[in-house]
Amino acid sequence: MVDPITWRRFQYRIVFLVVSALIIFGQLLPLNTTPDVLPLIDPVSGALIQEGGSYFNLPGPDWLFCLTAAFLMRRPRWAPVVLIVFVHLLADVLYLRPLGLWPAISLVAYEFLRRQTNASNEVSVPLEIALVMGAFTAAVFVNGVFHLIFAVPHPSLGTVLLHVLTTAIAYPFVIAVTHFILRVRRAGVRELDSDGVIG
Repeated sequence: MVDPITWRRFQYRIVFLVVSALIIFGQLLPLNTTPDVLPLIDPVSGALIQEGGSYFNLPGPDWLFCLTAAFLMRRPRWAPVVLIVFVHLLADVLYLRPLGLWPAISLVAYEFLRRQTNASNEVSVPLEIALVMGAFTAAVFVNGVFHLIFAVPHPSLGTVLLHVLTTAIAYPFVIAVTHFILRVRRAGVRELDSDGVIG
């Protein structure tokens, strides 16, 4: 017979995998169908004309980072390293990003958050948001430095700052969803193992 704690961990690892897949799939959908401004030349008059319309494209939050961080800040055993790396590598392949760069950088941030969770089970929500956003900001800027070093195309500083800002705004909503809908909640004292690690 399977241990109930092990079975519950397995169930929530599947939940993490499914929600991560939904996030990746949702971000691949072509939600913005407005074309960019295209400069064209009229073949008859030779005049310059424009097709399409200009619009402001606000960078969205990193939902995958928010979800992973929310799991790690509550139940680090439910989001093991192998599962996190698999999901982020899959995202790299589907988003056509440099393979392995962001998973490697974000994994350092995740492990920092995992250590903070294991060190103390009493982490207030404001402190949690500050820790997660600090780790995310550091990871984003380290990622940008590597893009500069290897001459990989990268967004402007303003776009990066907006990306960090939207992620900071989105994280409290992710906390609410993981707590009230997914029911991923912090372990009580009875759920700590012999090493003091949250189950």
